[in-house]
Amino acid sequence: FNYGWVVAMAGFFMHLCLGTMYCWGTFTPYITSYLRKYNPALDYNDTIIVFLITPLAQAIGMPIGGMIENKVGPRMTALIGSWMMAFGVFVSCYTTTVFQLTMTYGITYGIGMGIAYMVPIACGYKWMPKRKGIISGIVVTGFGCGGALFNIIGAGICNPDNLAPSPYFGNSVADQVPRMFMTLGCIYVVATTLGALLLADPSPEDLAALKAGEEPAGEAAPIVPKEHPSTDVDLLGVLQNPKGYLLWAMMGASTSSGVLVVGTYKMLGASAGLNDQLLTIVGSLSLVFNGLGRLFYGGLSDNIGYKSTMIIVFFFQACLGALFISSAVNQYVYSACVCAMVMNYGANFPLFPTVTAELFGTKHVASNYGFVFSGFATAGIMLKFALKSSLGFPTVVMATAIASACAGGGIFVLTGAGASAADKLKQDV
Repeated sequence: FNYGWVVAMAGFFMHLCLGTMYCWGTFTPYITSYLRKYNPALDYNDTIIVFLITPLAQAIGMPIGGMIENKVGPRMTALIGSWMMAFGVFVSCYTTTVFQLTMTYGITYGIGMGIAYMVPIACGYKWMPKRKGIISGIVVTGFGCGGALFNIIGAGICNPDNLAPSPYFGNSVADQVPRMFMTLGCIYVVATTLGALLLADPSPEDLAALKAGEEPAGEAAPIVPKEHPSTDVDLLGVLQNPKGYLLWAMMGASTSSGVLVVGTYKMLGASAGLNDQLLTIVGSLSLVFNGLGRLFYGGLSDNIGYKSTMIIVFFFQACLGALFISSAVNQYVYSACVCAMVMNYGANFPLFPTVTAELFGTKHVASNYGFVFSGFATAGIMLKFALKSSLGFPTVVMATAIASACAGGGIFVLTGAGASAADKLKQDV
């Protein structure tokens, strides 16, 4: 039995809580209504900065987590990050301004999440170096599914009677927001602690057995050939490599549609006349698809290669993005479109760590992926300014669809400019 499976499942349960940044689409009507008690001039375009700043904080936390892990190991690093994340959520119950909430639910939560995010993935890579796609997929499936679970919990605390906003909630819903933050913070600290305690790097004996190919009977043959070279490049090396910047740009372009949908699906649906309970269900269901997509696409990349998988995801997302607004005319079409877009969006998160590890090695993958991931954070900030500009919502939506298609084109540049021999073999499968 390979302990990597235990690490992957421990990471899954940690990511159930780390992934609750995706609850923002459901929580934003409650949170914005609460903050409007202290500043009635606030609207949804003001509070979305909290959601958009979180990935930036996460990108800052990732290389910090990599450095901490090299010093104290995966278990303590995961505990530090998880406790910081849970603290940020809990103290949000005392916030009364967008700035305060950005500091707690955006920056503190995001940095803590970033510190813990890559720890179980990097640890799993050490146990199962030939199964990077499925390890990433299992762990980050929790990141997608967690939002679905905690969407229901948060909505149950704040809006148990399924009241409709117009476009904001009254005090009966808004006043429950501090209690929601306190409850979620307590749940997060317990759940992530249990997962973090199961993390452990392989011992020298385990590494020797893995290197000799002494894996448990019945485990699939490695996909990556044994002649695959070791290419452990640190962050400085990535910053000196054009492929690092191309990955960064592709990450931002390919995730932009998903960020937009997660942050605005409820607002768009409400404007089209869909009720709050339905939209909460759609949000939770879409996050289940997000999680399943991570697992499916992670496994798929192990079998057909990341190039083919990314091409499928990015061009499919471009087509869906072009249909997003028009799909709101029917609740079933809208639900299907949101679920499919969030599923494709989630595919980025097992794929890009896998590509990063394949191109630059696993030793510094937490720090290296932190840089690549910052492309996602940058896209979020750019969307904030675009939504506040005079471009208009339909124009911004179409721009994100075009960006997804551009990311698909970037695959050919990336793999044509120095992909490893092993990766080329995988692409030909």
